Amino acid sequence: MLKSKGSTRPCGIERRAERGLSLVGFLILGSLVAFVLFTAARSIPAWSEYFAIKKVLQATADEFTVAAQPPAVRAAFDRRAQIDDISSIKGNDIEVSKVGGKIVLRATYSKQVPVAGNMSLLFEFDATATSNK
Repeated sequence: MLKSKGSTRPCGIERRAERGLSLVGFLILGSLVAFVLFTAARSIPAWSEYFAIKKVLQATADEFTVAAQPPAVRAAFDRRAQIDDISSIKGNDIEVSKVGGKIVLRATYSKQVPVAGNMSLLFEFDATATSNK
């Protein structure tokens, strides 16, 4: 067996540095990714409801003209919200205003999503819709 000068390794074979994750590093990285995915999955219903509220607000705003009374607009929102299973806000939580000859509906609300133990996420949503009439 040939040996290079000053080395105990055979000629032509050099030691390369090891690359990659160790088992502990892989477990830590895997747990972090799992926690992020779990947290994202827990927040999907809150975001889904927010987009449903925006859709219902827009449909309600498009249904009425500027002459509409706020109680009628709120009642129409409640009917549509019941169909879309919206429980975070009611018609009384909506601000109805008239700007530039159009109806503007605005709903601001908070949604707390439990994650694990005493840890939770707090989402603050602000949905606005302007009539197209």
